[in-house]
Amino acid sequence: MKKLTKKARERQIRLAQQQLCRIRKKKLVRNKSIKFRVNLTTIKAPDTFTISTEDKRHSLLNFLEKLRKTVVLRKHSVCIDFTATQKMIADGTLLFYAELNRINRLKGSVKIRCIPPRSHKVAQVLKQVGIFDLVGYRKRIETTHADVIHWRSAKGHEVAGEKFDEVLGHYDGQITDALSRNLYLGFTEAMTNCHHHAYIGVRPDGLNVSNEPREWWMFSQEKDGKLMVVFCDLGIGIPGTLPIKKPTLWQRIQIFGSQLDAHAIQEAIGESRTRTGLHHRGKGLKQLVDVIAHLDGGQVNIFSNKGRFTLKSGSERISQFKDDIYGTLIMWQVPIGGLSDETVRG
Repeated sequence: MKKLTKKARERQIRLAQQQLCRIRKKKLVRNKSIKFRVNLTTIKAPDTFTISTEDKRHSLLNFLEKLRKTVVLRKHSVCIDFTATQKMIADGTLLFYAELNRINRLKGSVKIRCIPPRSHKVAQVLKQVGIFDLVGYRKRIETTHADVIHWRSAKGHEVAGEKFDEVLGHYDGQITDALSRNLYLGFTEAMTNCHHHAYIGVRPDGLNVSNEPREWWMFSQEKDGKLMVVFCDLGIGIPGTLPIKKPTLWQRIQIFGSQLDAHAIQEAIGESRTRTGLHHRGKGLKQLVDVIAHLDGGQVNIFSNKGRFTLKSGSERISQFKDDIYGTLIMWQVPIGGLSDETVRG
């Protein structure tokens, strides 16, 4: 065996030291990871993300309450377990996305991590709308599912019309100019209402946070020939703003008792005047509701606190839930294609 030169021996020693250093670093990282996981509080996500049915809504809102209290009040790091999640419906998914953004803003140095879902479709949704980014999940996921690739998301805290293009610019040519104008009108009106009304008080979710930014979040989703647009804020809700902004109207609807929130939404939509008293303001959302609801296949749902208002094919319906979303969520559904501008104008 050939005797190593001094230079070769030094090189081997150096390589061995480098290898040992790498092993020690990996072990240190692994030990930190194990220690970190031990210190996490695991919170199981629901099997379905939606606020449209009583039981699924209860599961989602109970999950969100645990998340808020554990991270923001107790300042404890958490691991969200998505293992059992099978369905991500636009309304519940947007509410979760909004809550998670707000919790991230309030949590300080507390960590939020996750266990990914078994469902590949759910994983694609979480990646597509940015939820995985919020929980530090970096694994590469390619979005291929037909029901997922068209999801778009936007967020902000100002009345910024250019945000409309982030979620709906993709549909230029697929929806009529008249419908696009009405969607834009409703979108900017929702932002305006959020800016002027939603955050005038402390959200009654137990966190007691004041002076919050006037944030809003928005999704769009194309599925089965229909475009769904969902807008959400985490303010005090329509029933919370009416006693302050429209006390006369609020006094008029007190008689509805157990369905107070639902009737508050219905009456607020019927009102065409804003807090300024100007007749030319405050009509955008009502106009959008009327236009879309009379389209074949068009539908509007407005959730606020415990209430729900639905307008479909010209028919109104209200309902009341047991659990409070502590905010307002507006969901518009319109058909894509096959409509003339005259049809949209009504």
